Amino acid sequence: MADELEKVEKALRDLSKSLKGLSRKPRPEQVHKLRTSARRVQAIAAALPRILPKTSRRLVGSIEPLRKTAGRVRDMDVLAANLRKLAQDSSGGSLAPLAPLIDRLQSARAGGAEKLRRQLERSGKKARHTLKVFAHQAELSWPANGSGAHANGHAAHAGNGSRRNGLNPQAKRLAHRLAEWPPLDEENLHRFRVKLKELRYTLQLDAHADPGFVAALGSAQRSIGDWHDWRQLSTMVQEFIEPHRLPPDQHHSLMARIDEILSKKLARSLAATKALRREYLRSALPHVPGC
Repeated sequence: MADELEKVEKALRDLSKSLKGLSRKPRPEQVHKLRTSARRVQAIAAALPRILPKTSRRLVGSIEPLRKTAGRVRDMDVLAANLRKLAQDSSGGSLAPLAPLIDRLQSARAGGAEKLRRQLERSGKKARHTLKVFAHQAELSWPANGSGAHANGHAAHAGNGSRRNGLNPQAKRLAHRLAEWPPLDEENLHRFRVKLKELRYTLQLDAHADPGFVAALGSAQRSIGDWHDWRQLSTMVQEFIEPHRLPPDQHHSLMARIDEILSKKLARSLAATKALRREYLRSALPHVPGC
């Protein structure tokens, strides 16, 4: 069995386990695992439309509502954690000035977790069934040894340079899109990260992928994600902590601290993406198999 197929099947099993094992009051790590597993499976479905077109669409449709609902819960977990860090840095460990927003986040998290539970009751069983069907059809459709594949289990290249399993064309498309991305700024950086994540998940399935490239994608992805989380928190603080709830000097000090953190994380993110594009995404993209 090809290494790629084994990785596909593992990703499908991981998501199925996350769906089945989610508790009624999901812990942050459970929500994070569900969201990450769902994104990885969606990347698989996007990479394999040629061999499983209808099943890929059904798979994405079945897990998308669950992924989005889990994402909103995960956002609340991350924002609350960052808010506590901010409170400790800004007021000697006291959460009192930020208590109204912390309460709001906890309430939103509880509501999101309840929506996730209801969504799982409505569509969890169907999603797990679709995962099982997809895994079965992938095993049947995957290029096998002796039928146009190399001895190591990888499909032979077709005349157009694309591997039959479909991973290679998807990775090439994503890599070229990232290489041609317009200059990065605060408005398009998060969208760039979404594509980084898709490419990383796709390459993680490919036994021939450059491990240094995959690691660099992950580093840039995490750096941008950290900046984006703090940007969301900044917006929430501005919207929900009105100036009259805090003394003016305390309010301005809080926003100044957030701006300082955001500036540092933005600079770090832009530096990571610049290095990624310079080292891996230019020239002929030799780090993507088949390019």
